[in-house]
Amino acid sequence: MEYTLPVKPSPNLNTQQSILLYPSTCLFEGIYLNHGRGTQFPFTIIGAPYLKGIYKFSYTPTGIKGMAETPIFKDLECYGIDLRKYDTSILRKEKKINIDWVIQLYKASPKKEDFFNSKLSNQTMPIERLVGVADFRQQIIDGKSEKEIRASWEPGLSAYKTMRKKYLLYN
Repeated sequence: MEYTLPVKPSPNLNTQQSILLYPSTCLFEGIYLNHGRGTQFPFTIIGAPYLKGIYKFSYTPTGIKGMAETPIFKDLECYGIDLRKYDTSILRKEKKINIDWVIQLYKASPKKEDFFNSKLSNQTMPIERLVGVADFRQQIIDGKSEKEIRASWEPGLSAYKTMRKKYLLYN
């Protein structure tokens, strides 16, 4: 049985789908894309006007009082991916964020020089801060696969797991 929250944790996490996708789709806050803010579907749709002709799915972010009054690409038609029907049990089963969406959108982007520019999207956090590693952006630019990127995290994860063992109360 799936637990659902009786109260939204945030105005922009307004559905169970957005809550479950958020650990993966929050990465788009550090990228020059709209991640559904300014719509009723934040963190479940991702796109930009410059992806027209590449993706068929489209939406237009507008200002929504109490949610996102000035979203990136406000009143502009955005093209991209729709994750509203994505099977989130995959994420729960694998217990890892989906970085392939970032890779896929970067590869498709005709504006690669601006893709990771968080200042263009009025965001304060660059992608490295959201992911937690310094070389994530460069790995994607270099064409690394999701598997290769995850493998590069392994030494740090192993060291962390060893260090945290003495603090665990339960196995």
